[in-house]
Amino acid sequence: MAQRNQRGLIAALLLALTAAATALSTLEQIEVKSFEQMREVERHQLKLAEKYYTKGEFKIALAEYEKFVTLYETSPGAPYAQLMWSHSMMHLKKPATAMRDGFQSVIDYWPESHEATLAAYCIANAYRTMGEVKKAQKAFDFVISEYPDHSITVRAKVALLHYARLHKNEEKRLELLNDLTFTTKRTAASKAACIEATHELARVHFLAQRFTEGKRALATTYADGKLFTTTHDLSLETVKHLLKDSDTKPAAITLGGQLIDELRAESISLPDSAKNMLYRITSVHDVLDQPSEIWKVYHEIGERFGEDDALLGKMADWNKRRDKRDEARRIYGEFKDVVAGQKNIAASYLEEGRFKEAIAVYLKLLDLDGEHAADHQWSIAGCYEKLGEWKKAIFTYRQIDRFPQAHFRMAACHRKLAQPKEAIVLYNQCKVVDKSAPEASLQIGFSYEEAKEREKAIRTFQLTCKRYPKSGQASRAHAHLQNKYKINVTLGGAEDE
Repeated sequence: MAQRNQRGLIAALLLALTAAATALSTLEQIEVKSFEQMREVERHQLKLAEKYYTKGEFKIALAEYEKFVTLYETSPGAPYAQLMWSHSMMHLKKPATAMRDGFQSVIDYWPESHEATLAAYCIANAYRTMGEVKKAQKAFDFVISEYPDHSITVRAKVALLHYARLHKNEEKRLELLNDLTFTTKRTAASKAACIEATHELARVHFLAQRFTEGKRALATTYADGKLFTTTHDLSLETVKHLLKDSDTKPAAITLGGQLIDELRAESISLPDSAKNMLYRITSVHDVLDQPSEIWKVYHEIGERFGEDDALLGKMADWNKRRDKRDEARRIYGEFKDVVAGQKNIAASYLEEGRFKEAIAVYLKLLDLDGEHAADHQWSIAGCYEKLGEWKKAIFTYRQIDRFPQAHFRMAACHRKLAQPKEAIVLYNQCKVVDKSAPEASLQIGFSYEEAKEREKAIRTFQLTCKRYPKSGQASRAHAHLQNKYKINVTLGGAEDE
């Protein structure tokens, strides 16, 4: 029974230890094994010190950790208490004392302990905190050589990698990146740092146009389709980066060529993916601004796989980008999906501002695609608006069952025809829809203003502010009243009918 109670007590204390550990970094946590071996009185003293430490009361924590080492020098928790005494000193901005009397003491008195390894890293970290770069680098190197199999060495390597980047020491940087990529054992603790190093190493190789080496680095982390996608995306990203500077443009072209060679090889080894690979090649040529090469590959795709609408669309877009719009429209006209082709033709006319030609195409679409007649009529009405043919636009909008949007458009056309009363009738109908009411009310005010009915305009703007105080339209009405009529109103409040 006593043994069972003892186990229950240890379990409870371990649970408390786990909860407290969330407030401590991995450099500040005691090993479970050491904690289990400690006596209850020792655990109590350690928890007391930890309570002050986690509360940020480092002077008191310092005293309590020192008390532990004094009273329980032979305890399994002694090296940990000495380590935490050192951390307390660091927080008190005394790194030199922390190193000399704290971390180094852990190494000297308990050289085989887990805490000795952490202390060695903490010494290097303390030098970094003090700005002692050379000493920090030497200390991090010591950690790596002395404890090669410990997870803390990964952090030391990452720290040295930071210095290598900072001082532009490319030889050291490559050494560390290769180590983290190919040599360092990947564990739960080291995996993230190793993957990050892998990506960085691949970028280094791609920047130097060493495509194969970059892919080899990524292969330590990815395989199959994921390897292909990551290699493609990262190398293409590097091409884009190199193109930003005229001095590195030749390097971009070389790397882009290497990527294209890779895609060609993939298209041969994976015939089912050949078409996709060729399209990816056109994307690389596009990034490199090589339009003639793109056109050659499009023709290759057509010859090998036939000209489907996807390919024809890309070929048409290629012509549009070179302002060969008539040729683009000719290609759109070859679409097997005739409706899609005609829509693209109409859209190209709209882009050029050739609204009459666009109307002619949309009229054709009314016969071809009656299921979407309302959409085509809407486009026709919009073209009439662009042409200033307001009556035709109104007539067309009137045929479309799209309330309240059509009413708003018809009202706008009536205002263009200097027919504000007709517009007001339409806006009032729009007010039955809650979401449309604020905008309809605001536009009624502007319509009265255009009709030279000053008092009605002012009254409508005021009602907009009162009825819809939280809307953007109320803010516009409020500002308009102030700017044009020098009238101040309060948004919201009771209506004065």
